[in-house]
Amino acid sequence: MGVPTGWPEVTRPATPATRLLAQTLGAAGVNIWLGLIGILTTPYLLLGLGSASYGVFAMVSMASSHLSNLEFGFGHATVRFLARAHGVGDRDGERTVLETSLAVFLAGGLVGGGVLLLSSRLLVESFFHIPAPLQESARQAFRLGGFILLCSFLASFFAAALQALGRLDWLNGSRAVFGTLSSAAAVAVVAAGGELERVFVAQTLIAVASCSLLAFLLTRIRGEWTRPRVDPKALREMATFGVFVFAGGIAYQWMINGPPVVLAAQVSSAELPPFSIPHTVLQKLILLVTSAGLAFYPYVSAHSAGSDRALLASVFESHVRLTILVMGPIASYLAAFGKPLLAAWVTPEFARDAWPCLGLLTSAAFVLAVSGPPADVARGLGRPSWVLVYTTFVAAVAVGTSLCLVPPLGAVGAALASLLSLLLITVPFLFIVARRLLALGTREMARAMLGPAVAVSAASLAFALLAVMLKGFVWALVAGLVVSGLYAAATFRFVLIEPERQVLLRFAGRP
Repeated sequence: MGVPTGWPEVTRPATPATRLLAQTLGAAGVNIWLGLIGILTTPYLLLGLGSASYGVFAMVSMASSHLSNLEFGFGHATVRFLARAHGVGDRDGERTVLETSLAVFLAGGLVGGGVLLLSSRLLVESFFHIPAPLQESARQAFRLGGFILLCSFLASFFAAALQALGRLDWLNGSRAVFGTLSSAAAVAVVAAGGELERVFVAQTLIAVASCSLLAFLLTRIRGEWTRPRVDPKALREMATFGVFVFAGGIAYQWMINGPPVVLAAQVSSAELPPFSIPHTVLQKLILLVTSAGLAFYPYVSAHSAGSDRALLASVFESHVRLTILVMGPIASYLAAFGKPLLAAWVTPEFARDAWPCLGLLTSAAFVLAVSGPPADVARGLGRPSWVLVYTTFVAAVAVGTSLCLVPPLGAVGAALASLLSLLLITVPFLFIVARRLLALGTREMARAMLGPAVAVSAASLAFALLAVMLKGFVWALVAGLVVSGLYAAATFRFVLIEPERQVLLRFAGRP
């Protein structure tokens, strides 16, 4: 494989490629850390609050999640238009985007928070099934949840602005600190004997502090306060872009959750856990996948104003290659050693039933990861409708295939439908975006992906053979460490191209 032309010079400090790698690793580290904290603290909160109170906690989160759609895609729109203005040094354009976006987020937060606040009694007494002794605390929880939702909208605006301006270091640091504080505060309140309402009071204080810090950081970067003010032209442009992102987000939810919905509608509740637990693993892997997009999407947006896309095409090629190289072994390891891992985490009986679903869904996560770079390119270059078409087709195929496969295969059918739908649509999507938006031919992309595909296949074969030869949780860990180490060394030496090796060495502080 030849070296892509147009790569940034890697002998200088703080090159674009090095910054992208650092930002990606930082975001991935934060996501992994917060995921681990969530896994560790959830059982304690469940036992400490009791199932009924914890159920209210989940209800407020669920209602807030649905109301968060009131930003109508302006998060992605803010990153795209702000990064583009910042990339060409348009200070007035930056101000216009920020002021318009803040007005939209503030309006959405006030509406969403107001809905939770004003409908708290209706939700507690009529919509949700909450025991009478808990209803007053639940009403207070929903009211505080409304204020937290307003802070969340504003924090999302500030986070999008920092992402677009390339300050993921500050954003990642803030997420790590306040995400940890949020979990630790909830545990501390419960440990001190506090009930549901006090947990929400603590979450409210942390939400205010987080939002205030992000506002301060943005003001420090810009050197001026941002005030909410709508510019009609910017609003039209951002809304036109955002509506496609919003619709694509709805389709994405069905792409991920369509098969589980079909499964839940056709089987008994006893048959759901062998799918739902592996599906939770899929969702955790998705968080890891999105880490790269936090850095790559604003990078693409900043380069969208230029006509020469050779550098962007080269970085895109390497983004795809590295995605395959990183996510491929993770998926193959979980598929090969899923049974002993699930047996140690839950029970051997559960592992026997859930292992097939885990293998299929981790493979689906790998394919979904490959869709990330072309999706970021399409959005960053002003083609959000392409992502909408992609997610809609995957969702439609996933639901349709589930309707056919779930009756005879149950949970395995739903997992298989997820994998097949992603595989069928993602591959052409990747090559179409590369050819149409970056002038990368099919053969050129295939050659770039060949080395990583061979390396991942070799690692997968090694994991599969060792899974047959070695039994038990400890041997699964040993096999993972040994094969991963050999894989990393061989990949660095024989698969990475020279610019990729130089970027990694530069990031590690070596000449």
